[in-house]
Amino acid sequence: MEKSDDKISQSETAAASVAVDATTTKEQNTTKEDDPPLSKKALKRRKRWEKALEIKKRRKEQSKEIRRIKAQNEGRDLDAEREQQKQNEKEGKGWAKREKLWRERCSKGNIDESFRVCFDCNFEDQMTWKEVNSLSLQLRYAYAMNRKSPMPLHVHVTGVKSGCDTRKHLEKIDGFPDRWAGRAYHVHEGSLEDVYGSALSNVVTSKDEDDKQEGDDNAAKSDGKEEGTDKDDSQQSQPKLRPNHQLVYLTGDSENTLSTLDNNTTYIIGGIVDRNRLKRAAIERAEAIGSNNSTLPIKTARLPLDEHFDFKGSTRVLTCNHVFEILLKYRENGYKDWGGAVMSVLPDRKDIHEKEEKKDEPKTDEEGKS
Repeated sequence: MEKSDDKISQSETAAASVAVDATTTKEQNTTKEDDPPLSKKALKRRKRWEKALEIKKRRKEQSKEIRRIKAQNEGRDLDAEREQQKQNEKEGKGWAKREKLWRERCSKGNIDESFRVCFDCNFEDQMTWKEVNSLSLQLRYAYAMNRKSPMPLHVHVTGVKSGCDTRKHLEKIDGFPDRWAGRAYHVHEGSLEDVYGSALSNVVTSKDEDDKQEGDDNAAKSDGKEEGTDKDDSQQSQPKLRPNHQLVYLTGDSENTLSTLDNNTTYIIGGIVDRNRLKRAAIERAEAIGSNNSTLPIKTARLPLDEHFDFKGSTRVLTCNHVFEILLKYRENGYKDWGGAVMSVLPDRKDIHEKEEKKDEPKTDEEGKS
């Protein structure tokens, strides 16, 4: 009896879905009289898009059915679990558990003693709308990786101005930017020069004060908002830097190669998605900052890719989230094994191979220095 009810329910759902899809397709095909007719190429694109949506919907339904069958075989009651989940959310138990786990990872990973990462989003005017959309996705991927990492980092994203396309994309995400700040991922409207110029002029000299300030930044309130996030950008949480803190702009055009990562350094990743169109944009940006700001010394460096890998015909241009994840993995690996960090991050389509002589590299005295 239950099986027949399931079949009826599934058939009704399928019928409703077909009706909705038909209505949606009809609405999409209905154009104003003033609109020009779609070209053959545009029609093909639309058909591919509709087919992709159909496949995505079908896979989602299949995934739901697999979870239902798995739960049934394990003797679990999904309805009861959903009710319990809603009750936990209402009482704040879920948030409290996640907050506890986050604090434990930050403490175990010595987040305050590690290097930092900054995404410099100062290139939006030079990118297309599609490229800006890709950048916002990469920033989201980096946030997710940092949030789930056993050794998270302090991350600052600069130049995300109010009303800019990058911010408009990110504002569609639930919890942005307040909950992000509670996970050590701070988004600033101010430029790299403004944020780090102010931070370097107010370096923390007392370790106790440093620990207190960083702890306050990472502690989120019960509503998921970080203290002070309702203030304007100049009053938001700025990077708490130690004396002699260095800034290193990562760019493949630099003549300097990273051998390891320094824990009193912020590594800057240019927020560029240009399909290899904007040549030398990152290094020219770094040089301009250094020449125009005497109080903001900035160096450049590149990842040791050519020293460790044979790229054959593959491009050396990496996405922002890939560069961030390589730094994250290198730290998780104990500040050694660039090869392992890169190979675990880059997709198979890159078709790169690690050079034999670089696979077993000895650990140097400089690795993981503070």
